[in-house]
Amino acid sequence: MASNLQRYLTSIHLTMTVWNRTPTKSAKMHHHGARVAKSIEDLVAQSNIIFTSLSNDTAVEEIYSQLIDLAAQVDHSIIFVETSTIYSTLATSIANQLTAIPHHQHIYLQCPVFGRPPVAKAAKLIWVTSGDEKAIKKMCLYFTTMSRSIIHLKTPDVAKACHFKLIGNFFVVGSMELLAEGLTLAEKSGVDQQSMIQFIEVFFPAPAWIEYSRKMVDGAVSHKDAGFSVDLGLKDVGHMRQLALDSGTSLPTADLAYRHLKAQQDQGLGGQDWSSLINSLRSASKLPAVGEKQLSDGEIEKCEE
Repeated sequence: MASNLQRYLTSIHLTMTVWNRTPTKSAKMHHHGARVAKSIEDLVAQSNIIFTSLSNDTAVEEIYSQLIDLAAQVDHSIIFVETSTIYSTLATSIANQLTAIPHHQHIYLQCPVFGRPPVAKAAKLIWVTSGDEKAIKKMCLYFTTMSRSIIHLKTPDVAKACHFKLIGNFFVVGSMELLAEGLTLAEKSGVDQQSMIQFIEVFFPAPAWIEYSRKMVDGAVSHKDAGFSVDLGLKDVGHMRQLALDSGTSLPTADLAYRHLKAQQDQGLGGQDWSSLINSLRSASKLPAVGEKQLSDGEIEKCEE
């Protein structure tokens, strides 16, 4: 996201300032021409627009407590664009705190994004916007440099974008749960897995369905690179269940997915891609975990030699 935005800023002779809690990540952006802030204080002092992208609510709360304090000390106004997947009460709290700073006109936009790291790299994210309408219009050109589509919720209520993101992610994890159950049933009943993938590609040609079904069959669920981890998945599904509870809604598919993800985390596999939830179903069906099956076959061949 940052490199795509920096590329655009360079084209109009502007420079982006970056800061990360892990300094080595900021250093990578220096090679793209960005200025690396010496500290979060330096970042706020130099910026009138600040994008934040963080892993969970705890990190967002921690960083924004610093940003809010620092925003009260500067002379210029700042538009904060929060892109993380967080619960709505936190977004509302941050927005209210920024609005309450005396003698300032800081603005908070909640703009979560959909897309895995390769999608972000290709500037094909889906953005969702909420907050001050004039600020969103001002920011749209920047959003476009990182996205293929922007969904405007047209509401000043930043909580609505949080709800939207959780529901969108529910469709993703619900699809994974469905694929995991179907593919496990297919193998257990003797149906060829690759034939099932061929059916999915023809009948349900959605990129996410194809990607996740291939991961589950080919054993790529244990890969950590460019994936979305079990730990992060549990955070999101936990938020979905809380939203359902707060809304008086039943969400049984999320309950199932949460149980299967939790089983993976309890085995110390929280860093695996969240599509590894299939292994909870495979275990219950007395099938080896995806990845282990291929290893077992190789070990048997070696023994026979």
